[in-house]
Amino acid sequence: MRSYDFIIVGLGTAGSATCMTLARRGHRVLGLDQFSPPHTRGSHHGLSRSVRRAYPEGSSYVMMAQKSWELWRKLEKDSGRRLLIKTGNLTLGPPDCPALSGFLHSAQKHGILHEYLSALEVEKRWPQFSLPDYFYAGLESEAGIVFPEPAITAFLDEGRQAAADLHLNEGVKRWTEHAAGVEVRTSRASYHGGRLLLAAGAWSRNLSGRLSAVLTPKRIAVHWVEPVAEEPFSLGRFPVNFWQVPVCNDPVFPEGFKEFYSLPMLRPDGQIKVAFHNGLSDGDPDSGSNTIRDDETTMINEMIAAYLPGLAGCPMQVNACFYTMTPDKDFYLGRLPESQHVFGAALAGHGFKFAPLLGELLADLLLDLPSPVDISMFSPERFKFYQQPC
Repeated sequence: MRSYDFIIVGLGTAGSATCMTLARRGHRVLGLDQFSPPHTRGSHHGLSRSVRRAYPEGSSYVMMAQKSWELWRKLEKDSGRRLLIKTGNLTLGPPDCPALSGFLHSAQKHGILHEYLSALEVEKRWPQFSLPDYFYAGLESEAGIVFPEPAITAFLDEGRQAAADLHLNEGVKRWTEHAAGVEVRTSRASYHGGRLLLAAGAWSRNLSGRLSAVLTPKRIAVHWVEPVAEEPFSLGRFPVNFWQVPVCNDPVFPEGFKEFYSLPMLRPDGQIKVAFHNGLSDGDPDSGSNTIRDDETTMINEMIAAYLPGLAGCPMQVNACFYTMTPDKDFYLGRLPESQHVFGAALAGHGFKFAPLLGELLADLLLDLPSPVDISMFSPERFKFYQQPC
């Protein structure tokens, strides 16, 4: 049986970055994935992810976003790949909505360059948008887009160059923890590891009873719109945009807001990505029942007609993506409760922008090293009353 210092299950966002980091630090690392990343079955596909610093969810995220931007640039240099571009990012909604008020609080507290714009100012600068008079927008002009598939490839290639063993198309059947570490049984062989990281996204809950109690896969309907007039929605002309639209007594959106976003077209013959960020359906990544419903497309078409009228009636394609959600929508990073050698990672649908830093943070956790940023809010201990033994 081959032995490793660390075994990483799942080579998507968190797993691939952690493999690279641990291998670069000189450790014996085995990475396992039931597919061949990058792939279209989980959370890291879809051409683009937004990257911003003025994060409304709290100071820990802001500090992580600032550090992550530096690490993306370093990975670009190391790998020779273009991974990150500036597009600007708009947060739009009523002035008291959580997204916009949180954006402004973060930007002001952390000295992040930003603008606060009225509906009229937004429409004058970007006539592609249509805003109610009472909407405002926060602009972070230095925000941008990261390319997930090339990024995953870069993490994996850099990990291989640092001598990580990466076994693709090799699924995990079971694992057993013992005093000296863990034994992992796959579809091909058994391996011993000093410590184990479960970072399998929507499949993580199948690998541990403790994770299944707190992680819920959610299916996102991602709509790809083919604009008739391409130039207004191209890079440099169309910023990333995130909306919070008030709704009343809507059981699909109990938060009281519809949250949706769109990202610019990345190539001349490309498409605009448009999707909801909340009101999501439970999903099973191994099920054949993940077909996008007609009502989901109807709802996104209503948002397009109201707020992105230049895309109304344009041809559209749709596919599925998965979020792995926690009860509080924050990350899950750390040692599984009542475990000595087994750790988990889940990113609640907003983690890719932090990927290179997550690799560093998870490596530190696995090595019992202090974290350079406060990640106590992501500790699995906050869910100990949910979690059951493996």
